[in-house]
Amino acid sequence: MIVDAFEYLRQTQRFLREQKQDFENPDDLLVYINRARREVAGRTQCIRRLTPISGQCVSVEVSNGGSGYVDPVCTITPPDWASGTLPSPNGRQATAAAIVEGGVITAIDIQDGGDGYFQPQMTITDAAGVGATATITISPINTLNEGQEVYNFSDIYLGNWPGVDTVHAVKSVSIIYSQYRYSIPMIAFSTYQAQVRQFSTATYQYVPSFGSQYGQGNGGSLFFYPPASQQYQVEYDCFCLPTDMRLDNSVPETIPQPWTDAVAYFATAMAYMELQNLNHAKFYMEEFDKRTLGYSSYARPGRAVNPYGRP
Repeated sequence: MIVDAFEYLRQTQRFLREQKQDFENPDDLLVYINRARREVAGRTQCIRRLTPISGQCVSVEVSNGGSGYVDPVCTITPPDWASGTLPSPNGRQATAAAIVEGGVITAIDIQDGGDGYFQPQMTITDAAGVGATATITISPINTLNEGQEVYNFSDIYLGNWPGVDTVHAVKSVSIIYSQYRYSIPMIAFSTYQAQVRQFSTATYQYVPSFGSQYGQGNGGSLFFYPPASQQYQVEYDCFCLPTDMRLDNSVPETIPQPWTDAVAYFATAMAYMELQNLNHAKFYMEEFDKRTLGYSSYARPGRAVNPYGRP
C-alpha cells in the first residue's frame, strides 16, 4: 500500500476520533506525523541505503579544440566499475559526438551517458585533426580525496532516492582499490586519536586502513587514516532519516512496510500530549513500542549461515 500524508492524517484522526477536526489542526498533526516517521526510521533502521560507487557520463568540457578536424571520432573508455544493480548491472558503454567549426572542436555532446564510470577518459581521433583534448564529468558519487582525513555525514551523497533526507548513522565503509572492495576497520575515536593518528597527514598518505566516527546523528563525521594518496571510490552503508512529508504529497514515503503502520500510533500519542490527555498518550505510546518491536521481529527472521553445516 502506498502511504501518503493524507493517509497518515486519516489514520491519526481515526485514533483521535477527530474526523471533524474539532480539536486538532491538520497542520499540527502533520508535524507529529513527521516526528513519528523520524522516530520509526531511527528506532528500526528501516531506511538503509548503499551509496553509489560509479556513475554516468553527464558532460564533456573541451579544454583544447585542436585544429584540422573534419570527422572526429570520440571514444570513451569502458566502464571502470559496474555497480551490479539494474538497469545496467554490468555497466554500459558511454558514447559521445563532437561538434566541429572551422576544423576546431567547439563542443562534445554526450549521446549515451553509459553507466559504471569513475574516471572515464576520452580519445579523439581524426584522419587530419590534431591537438584536441577533453575532460568528462560524471554524475555525483562519494570519493575519498587526496589528503582529506575528515568526511561529514551531511556531505554523503545518497544517490537519486527522493524522500531520503539525512544520514544519521553509518554501518560500514568500503573502499574500491585496484579492482577490489574492502571494508575499513572502524575503531573508537579515543583509540584512533591515541594509537593511529600519530603522523602528519601531510607527510604520510596512502590507501586508508583505519576509520573512526566522531560525533553522532546527522552532525557526525568519519575520520580515515592514513589520508588518501589519491582519489578512491568509497561506499557507505547508511541508515537514514526521511524527508518531512507535505500535504501536497510532493515528498514520497521511503519508510517501507510494515513500519508505516506504526507511524499513526506515535503521532496520536503526541496529539494527546498536546491535549493534556496523558493516559491516552501513554496507551498509544505503548502501542507504538509494541508495534515497532513486533514489525522488526517479523522482518528480521533468524537465518542459518550454512544449512549444510561446516564442510
